[in-house]
Amino acid sequence: MNYIKSVVPLKDYRLFMEMESGSSVTVDLSVKLHTMKYAELNNEALFKSVKTDGDYVIWGDGRLRLTVNELMEVVLLG
Repeated sequence: MNYIKSVVPLKDYRLFMEMESGSSVTVDLSVKLHTMKYAELNNEALFKSVKTDGDYVIWGDGRLRLTVNELMEVVLLG
């Protein structure tokens, strides 16, 4: 089942995600760029290459793939 309808990169390393349920969320990844898991996203060109297959948020043609749950942890836990 696909959860993510669309994903749009915003300025300051934020993502806008629209969900199939009709809800939306903005994820601020700037607070995570110093961590090993998210460090690659510090490359602006890579960050802007974001897309979704409905289940994952994907950068660099699969180089980095994150689930909705992983991104929601950033929203909830910072």
